[in-house]
Amino acid sequence: MSSPIFKQASKTDKDAWIRLRETLYDGVESTFHEEEIEIILNDKTKATFLVFETGKEDSIGMLELSLRNIVDGCLSSPVGYIEGIYLHEKVRGKGYGRQMIDFAKKWAKSQGCSELGCDAELDDLSAQMFHQKMGFRETYRIVQYKMDI
Repeated sequence: MSSPIFKQASKTDKDAWIRLRETLYDGVESTFHEEEIEIILNDKTKATFLVFETGKEDSIGMLELSLRNIVDGCLSSPVGYIEGIYLHEKVRGKGYGRQMIDFAKKWAKSQGCSELGCDAELDDLSAQMFHQKMGFRETYRIVQYKMDI
């Protein structure tokens, strides 16, 4: 297995980026993805990387990262945070997921972080197992709410 190539996403990657997000975030409208991509592109505390196999043109995954001031279970600030991680099913089990986590750790360290956080949906047991296998420790189980005011 070779090491994947990480390319920071830009406006020119928008179509591929949206396709990956639509697979990862099932049921979210495409207009939401477009608006969030604009936010990510214009925020220095956020970055997205498309992942490629060496010598291939189509991305096999993506890694959305951010810096958060507060993360449940973390005592430092800022905390590097994996907002989204996705790898095409056809390339899973080849070690790319671990390499993506290693890349996220290096990115977070380069931003001055000493901790890395992430989350998974309560009913997404495969994502939970992946994070545990990668060395993350569960901190809390919550249901979050919001209200427009």
